Amino acid sequence: MYINMSPKLIHDIAENWEDPRKGEETQELIEAIVAELKKDYRNFQRKNPRMSEETIAHWESLISDVTELDFWCKFDHLLNFGFEY
Repeated sequence: MYINMSPKLIHDIAENWEDPRKGEETQELIEAIVAELKKDYRNFQRKNPRMSEETIAHWESLISDVTELDFWCKFDHLLNFGFEY
C-alpha cells in the first residue's frame, strides 16, 4: 500500500504515538517510513557519490528524527501554525 505524507497522517502519528491501542500500528508506520527514507538515501548516495558533510548529516538526522515523538509533535504544530506577515 502506498501512503503519501499528509497533515492528517502527521497529526495521527503525533496523536497516537503513546496510545495503547494505536501505538503498535503507529510504530509499524514509523518503521515503514524509516525503511523508505533509508532506501531514498541509498539511491541519493548512488547518484551523488561525493556528498558534503552537511548532506550526510541531513539524511542521517532525518532518519533518526522520525523515530522520535517530539519530531512529529513539532511537525504537527507547524502544520497548524498561522501568523501575520
